[in-house]
Amino acid sequence: MNALVVASVEQETYGEEWDPYLILGIKRRSTPEQIRAAYRKKAKKLHSDAGGDARSFLLLKDAHDFLMDTVARSLWDRRQIRATEQECKAARTYLDDICSAVINGLANGSQIPPEYANIPDLMRQVVCSNLDDFAKNQNQNRNRLRRLKLMKGKTRRKGKGDNMVARILDNQIAQTEIALDQLAKQIRVGDVMLAELEVYECDVVAEPPPAASDAFTATYPVFTTRAFF
Repeated sequence: MNALVVASVEQETYGEEWDPYLILGIKRRSTPEQIRAAYRKKAKKLHSDAGGDARSFLLLKDAHDFLMDTVARSLWDRRQIRATEQECKAARTYLDDICSAVINGLANGSQIPPEYANIPDLMRQVVCSNLDDFAKNQNQNRNRLRRLKLMKGKTRRKGKGDNMVARILDNQIAQTEIALDQLAKQIRVGDVMLAELEVYECDVVAEPPPAASDAFTATYPVFTTRAFF
């Protein structure tokens, strides 16, 4: 089972309170060695050969596999998110697009010399730029939804018939709620993308010259303003 996929047995048993650290009985700063040690210790008691409960053993194994997955653990530690398989697939697809765009930009004449180019970091800039835009849109739509709901119910139609104002307000409220739901999904995928990027590191020969710090976004602003996901 993919460590990033929420097992149905976990949902049934723990629901929203599922926590891999609590299941293993370890601290959040535990090292991989401590995670393995805690798993082995509990597994001996929960294994079917020792008369243990199969469901509890499965939960323990899933918690162990989850925390041993660097991306899954990073995402959980930062946002308490357990990504679905679909979200992980979408994140990888978008990252492929961003990586291609960044590499093409650098190869085609970026002001950043190749020896200073930190591709994973430049990709993070793109993702964070998109996330900032989504957050702004989210706040705008929340304010819009609040205003629409405040207007609802204030206008009545004399006599029977279609209440045009109420109908249009209801329609716009529904559209705004759909937009908010979509933004929440995009932000969630963006968080998965950032977690995926944390497993990368880049060797650069030295610190880039001061003028190069903003060279990438200045030369190729489309990379940080384009909505990739």
